[in-house]
Amino acid sequence: MEKGIAGVGNDSDEVMKEKRLAMGALEDAVMDILWRSSGSMVPSQVHEELQRHREIHYTTVMTTMSRLAKKGRLDRKKVGRAFAYHPTSTRADWTASRMAEVLEVSDDRHESLAHFLNDLNEADRTQLRKMLNQRGKK
Repeated sequence: MEKGIAGVGNDSDEVMKEKRLAMGALEDAVMDILWRSSGSMVPSQVHEELQRHREIHYTTVMTTMSRLAKKGRLDRKKVGRAFAYHPTSTRADWTASRMAEVLEVSDDRHESLAHFLNDLNEADRTQLRKMLNQRGKK
């Protein structure tokens, strides 16, 4: 079974074609495709991948990728008449920065961290303890 694209969901293709993605979800879907690729991609390649899950105009994909480049999430270089894009960070780096951004806007960082820890499963808590212990030894 093919893995779904972030922001697109796992609903049937028929249902997904009827739904419009929020711009943040479309950006996430584009980033997901680029992170899963083995290198840079031109908008037509990303468009083709997105078309497997929902109807979307090529110009929407091209504009979204251009905006992601302006935001610093993608780098681009000219390849023929098109630009080829690749992410400026790994998925893990991006996730960590998003987590930091969310924590930054909290009125009570301690309470937010406490809720975050309570929501982690035991395996994640164990991994976090190991990572904190390793950092403490440095």
